[in-house]
Amino acid sequence: MKFRFSLPYLLLAILIFVVEVLIALYVHDDFIRPYFGDVLVVVLIYCFVRSFIQAPVIPVALSVLVFPIW
Repeated sequence: MKFRFSLPYLLLAILIFVVEVLIALYVHDDFIRPYFGDVLVVVLIYCFVRSFIQAPVIPVALSVLVFPIW
């Protein structure tokens, strides 16, 4: 695991964050906001972690999936 900045992952994380904010502000249904929003949060955390840490995909993905359990 190396600490290395990745601009593409950071830009993707920012884009996903903007989509999350738009969903929170303008979507008030029973599917997109509660389910799709939760899936996007996991992807957002993954992209944010990968923007600063260079590590194999599987360990980072498993760490992100375990993170909400803490």
